[in-house]
Parts: sequence; C-alpha cells; structure tokens
Amino acid sequence: MSTHNVFHAVLDYLAIETQTGETNDHCAEAVLLKDDQGFVVAVFPENNQLDLSALKAALHRDALRFLSTEDLDALCSYFQKQPANPGSNGFKFVFDEALAEHEHIGVNLDQEAGFLQLPALNSQNLSRHALFGSQISSIQHQRPPADKPGGSAPKLDIREQLNNIHSLPVMPDMALRIMELRNNPDANIDQLVEVVSLDAALSAQVMRYSNSALFGQRGKVKTLNDAIFRVLGYENVLHMALGAAMAKAFKLPENGPLSSDTYWQNATYSASLVQRLSRELDKSLGVKPGLAYLCGLLHNIGYLVLGTLFPSEYFWFNKVLSAKKDSPVIEIEQRLLGITHTELGKQLMQFWHMPEEIISVIAHHHQVEYEGNNDHYVKLVILADQILKSHNKSDADTDEVSETLCKQLGLSDETVYEAMDEILQCGEELDGMVRSMTA
Repeated sequence: MSTHNVFHAVLDYLAIETQTGETNDHCAEAVLLKDDQGFVVAVFPENNQLDLSALKAALHRDALRFLSTEDLDALCSYFQKQPANPGSNGFKFVFDEALAEHEHIGVNLDQEAGFLQLPALNSQNLSRHALFGSQISSIQHQRPPADKPGGSAPKLDIREQLNNIHSLPVMPDMALRIMELRNNPDANIDQLVEVVSLDAALSAQVMRYSNSALFGQRGKVKTLNDAIFRVLGYENVLHMALGAAMAKAFKLPENGPLSSDTYWQNATYSASLVQRLSRELDKSLGVKPGLAYLCGLLHNIGYLVLGTLFPSEYFWFNKVLSAKKDSPVIEIEQRLLGITHTELGKQLMQFWHMPEEIISVIAHHHQVEYEGNNDHYVKLVILADQILKSHNKSDADTDEVSETLCKQLGLSDETVYEAMDEILQCGEELDGMVRSMTA
C-alpha cells in the first residue's frame, strides 16, 4: 500500500525536512492510521506487508484503523493550511526494525510524486515522534529458512565494519599516567595524589566517595592524602581514578535507555556495590576490593565503544531496547548488531592491556553459569547487576538474585540486601559522582 500526499503534508506540519526525488532506490512505504489518541504513521520496507495486529500490539492501541481515500484527501487539505507545529503530540511514527539496515530511508509516494527522503533518523524533529525497533511487517509469501530462526542476518552487522577500523580509541593521558603507577611496584601515595590532583573533577569524585557513609569515617575528609591514607587506601583510589579517567575517551547520547546518565549510574552503583560485597568474601578467594570496584565500573564499557564508534547503530540499538524492554539485551545485540557489548569491551580492554580480571568480567558478566578464570569477580558483578535491576539501574536479564551465586561466593541473602541498602543510603554521593562523570 502506497502513501498518499497527506504524508508529505504531515511532515511539513511537523517541520521535518525532506527531499523529493525520482529514483528506484526508495526502500520504504508509509501508511497512515488513526484512533482516538491521534495518528500513527507506519513505515516499513516496500516489499513487506504491514501487520496491523503487530502494530496494535506494539503501541497498545487496539482501535487503530486505516483511513479512506476521502479521509486522506480531507486531512491533506487540512494540514496544508496549518502553520508548522513540530511539538505536536498527535503523531507517532513507527519504523519497522528491518529498516535499521538502511542509512537513508526514502518513502515511496506514487509514480507521479516520486519519493521522499527522510532526514537522519536521529534528527531531533523526527526522533521525538518516533518509535523504533518493532517488527510491524513481514515479507509477503516468504518464510524464514529452516536453519535460521527468525530468518535473517543481523540488521546492522557491525562486525565487518569493526574489522575495517584500524584503531580503537586510545587510552586518555590521565589513564596512562595511572597505569604507569599501577605497573610500578615502587609507586607511593604522594605520586598518586600528584597525578589525581591534575584533574579537578577526578579529585572531587575521590573526595566525595571517601566522605560517603559507606566507609563510616568519623570527621570530614578534607585532603586527597587523607582520603587515600585514612579511608580508601592506595589500591582503591588507584583503580577508582583509572576507571574515571578512562571515561574521558567516550561520549554517549543524552537520551535513551543507554544514555550517558543511565550508563554511568549503572557503572557507579555497580562499582560501589561490588566493592562493598567484596569485603564480605572469604580472604582465601583473593578478591581485591579496589580491583572489584574497577570491574564493576567498567563491565559495560562495550556500550561506550559502540556509542563512540557507531553512533547511528547505537541510536537504533537504544530505540530497539525501548521497544523490547523484556528481551535480554544480548539477544537484541546479536539479532540487530551481529556483535555484543561484551565482545566490544573485551577487544578494547585487550587493546589497552588491562588486567585479566577486568577482561574476564567484561567478557562473561551476562553468563550466570560461567566457571573459569577470575570467576569470583565475574560472579560478583553478575550478582550486583541482578540486585540493581530491581532498582532500574542495570541491564541484567533478571532482577531475581541467584541463590547459587550467593552460595558460591559464600554470601547470605541478608548480607547481600544489607549491602544494597547501604549503597542506596549513599545515593546522594553516588549521584554526585554520576553527574561528574557525565559533565
């Protein structure tokens, strides 16, 4: 079904800029529907058939209906007479997930009018009205091959693109300096203070954390030296500063389920909870609290790689996550991107020659049954993410705390939940650290 010229009028009304052309390269069709809540524009591949039931289910709008030619003519005339209103809430554009593979989308109008090339899908005027990632159409008379459930390759297969990238982001200068200290067995507190003091935001994070209720410090900590010597310890501050310094290499968008704020909130709370739980473990497990903190802070760093190297794909990924809130994130990544944030993060950490404990955590933190090198660190991070999931602060597949993980780590349910309560009580300090990360 082709669109009517009302589609062009609607785009003009919403101040969404388009280009008109004559070409056979258009890839989409659009259908206008309506119910009591307003209008819906369904956009899907030109060779597909719109699935009205799937569209209704995706929007939870069972009364959606197609419009007659007379209705479309009347609407076209109406919107052509209206001044532009980009803030209108009466329209929702729904883009089929299959369109993710197209960098530019041209919407087929008709033989006379040609097609409309839409602006970048992450443009503000378009994305504010749009829902992405729902499967609202299917190829007519085609079934998926028997050996390929779902019937298609990843929509945005970035694995090949990644192979063509000659270099991953370089480690920031501050992080390099801290790594030099980490690798120097003779380094001391004064040298760490000197390096951390070079970054005011990093210094503020260390001070804020050392003054939090997590450490029960009597009297306010006023200097970096005191924060390290009296409260946090050399190793803790070293790893905390290293993780924060690494963040300088990346920038995430401000909106979406994996926005900059959401990402760093998960990272900061996870790091604090993992470190808190690590202090409850038997010393024979050999888990170092400072390194545990860094594992929690960096375990999702693959998202930063994705958002930095592939911003368009990251935009789609965020939109699909919004539409598929109950689907495991790893499944969405494999189906949409052809690679996961765990793989991307592992590649970066290997490129930066980071400790094996961190590489193991990044590679396996979505594998609850993982048994292997550094598995105590991996299990700690998985457990922390499960607890944080119930507070909307993680991408874990479940918010049910694994009794098996607790048993393997020698932790009781009571201990785990008490640790989480302590972290939440320090929310003001941790949120301040998040703001510093995203500034």
